[in-house]
Amino acid sequence: MNLPPIDATQTNILALPVKPRPSPEEGAMLQPVPYGKCEHVFTSFEVDVKAGKCRCKACGEEVGPMFVLDQLMKAESRWMRTLADYQDSMKRLAERSRCKCDHCGKMTRIHR
Repeated sequence: MNLPPIDATQTNILALPVKPRPSPEEGAMLQPVPYGKCEHVFTSFEVDVKAGKCRCKACGEEVGPMFVLDQLMKAESRWMRTLADYQDSMKRLAERSRCKCDHCGKMTRIHR
């Protein structure tokens, strides 16, 4: 490939038609909520059943009923997992009849 040398006046340099990329903040279709605003998580809500509106009690902002329902479902799922773990622990504890003594190291009977 035989190219002519570039001169100091830069008369033989051709600028390419390149568009700069938009910044990530400009080009994103979905924008995150700015940090510092209430995220309406782990809070209670005021529900107006007749009007179909909900309000966050932490910040007073109006939120959608489906968002409140989603938060309620997540809280119930956490509670159900905690309950299942507790019941499993109680079942395993009920099956135990002996444990190892911290002092002598022998197996001793559990008194209920």
